[in-house]
Amino acid sequence: MNSEYQQRLEAEIERELKELPELTAPSTLVSRVITAIEERASMPWYRQPWQMWPLALRAASLVVLLALFGGLCFGGWELSHSGSDLVTQRFGGWLSGLGAMWNALSALVGAVGLVFKQLGPPFLIGYLAALAFGCATCLGLGTLCMRLALAGRWKY
Repeated sequence: MNSEYQQRLEAEIERELKELPELTAPSTLVSRVITAIEERASMPWYRQPWQMWPLALRAASLVVLLALFGGLCFGGWELSHSGSDLVTQRFGGWLSGLGAMWNALSALVGAVGLVFKQLGPPFLIGYLAALAFGCATCLGLGTLCMRLALAGRWKY
C-alpha cells in the first residue's frame, strides 16, 4: 500500500474515534458485579478454589494426596517385581479369549475373500448392485412411510 494513503487513513480513523462519545455502563452493572463478588466470598470453603481453602486444610489435603501417590507408586513397584505371575495368570485367560476371537475373525475374513476370489468379478458386481438396490428400496420405503405418517399433521 501507499504510505501516504495509510497515513491519511490512520489520521481519519483516529479523528472518527476521538469524536465518538464516551460509553457509559448500565446502571445495574455495578450492583450485579458487587452481588457476584459477595456470592463468591460467601461460598463455603469446599466450593472455593483450592488456593482459597484455609491453610490447615490445604496442608492436610496435600499430605493425603502425597501419601496416596506414594502408595500407588509403591504398589506399582511391588506388583512389577513380585506380582508379575499374578498379573499373567489373571489377565492371561482374558487375553487368550481375545486371541481366539481374533483368530476366528481373521479366518472368517480370509474365507469370505477366498469365496469372492473364486466366484469372480461378475458375481461381485452383481452382489454390489443388489446391495445398492436394497439400500435404495429401504430408503424409498422409509421416506414413503414418513410422508404418510406425517401427512395429516402438517398444514402446508
